[in-house]
Amino acid sequence: MKTVAFAAAMLCAVAATPMTATAQQTLRLGHNISTSSPYHLAAERFARLVQERTEGRVRVQVFPAGALGNERDMIEGAQLGTIDMVVTSSAAAGPFVPALRILDAPFLFRDPTHARGVLDGALGAELLAAMPARNLIGLAWGDIGFRHISANKPIRTLDDVRGLKLRAQNNPIHLAAFRALGMQPTVIGFNELYAALQTGVVDANEQPISIHVASRFYEVQRHLTLTGHLVASALFVASPSTFNRLPAATQEILRVAARESTPVMRRAADEQDAAGLGTLRERGMTIQDSFDREGFLRALQPAFAEFGRELGEANIRRIQDAR
Repeated sequence: MKTVAFAAAMLCAVAATPMTATAQQTLRLGHNISTSSPYHLAAERFARLVQERTEGRVRVQVFPAGALGNERDMIEGAQLGTIDMVVTSSAAAGPFVPALRILDAPFLFRDPTHARGVLDGALGAELLAAMPARNLIGLAWGDIGFRHISANKPIRTLDDVRGLKLRAQNNPIHLAAFRALGMQPTVIGFNELYAALQTGVVDANEQPISIHVASRFYEVQRHLTLTGHLVASALFVASPSTFNRLPAATQEILRVAARESTPVMRRAADEQDAAGLGTLRERGMTIQDSFDREGFLRALQPAFAEFGRELGEANIRRIQDAR
């Protein structure tokens, strides 16, 4: 028994000891979108920078398209230490880190420049600083543009969305907003979404243009309305059990590499958005570039009052007033 106890103690000591500067390690980084997506391009850039700057001591192996599970699975894996890193949406991370849910209020950001300024500024830093208390480490913010609603009918007014079975993430703010608009949001994992649209389990979807294209949703949806209701903010997340074992210099390399990789994500999103509308039209989708935005906002007012109480009216105003 003493031998077993001694061995267990030694294992705990090793687990708590930071890696030495000469040790080699391969980190597993997962995301849930295809290899043509902005997530993947940013993850590959991150992997190259880390390998170069650690002189090969740390390698990052990227697992795309949900190979390590859906977003919730991967975030839980990062908390448990079974996955080293994740590139994920803030919407998926919000249920784990309540402070992030401020980003889920619809129609909060005017345009990508506004959203990126907020995320790269003081509020974005505060949100990342809230993550270690939830056993996650946020390294850097990115985004893949704005989310827009697709369906098998045109969407112009509130009447068009009432009763619509919309696929939604398991995010309380999203679900409350969609219900306030009269929709029937249904939580479905991203990896199951194409089949759910194809078989009619849900009849509407909301994604950035780049994801509509990369995931070939034009094959199972006929119409896209440019609602721009949510910014698709994303972030690099590390597992504390992995990150905290790395030498301080290596930790800084990961932080800087993440910050230097998110512009790749954003640039790819902008380029894919610009080209994507043409692609969607070529594939047979009808693009609706205007809708009754004011009517949607009026319908959301009761939900916004609740969001203010839950998320903090001061922070909502900080975002709305940011220039």
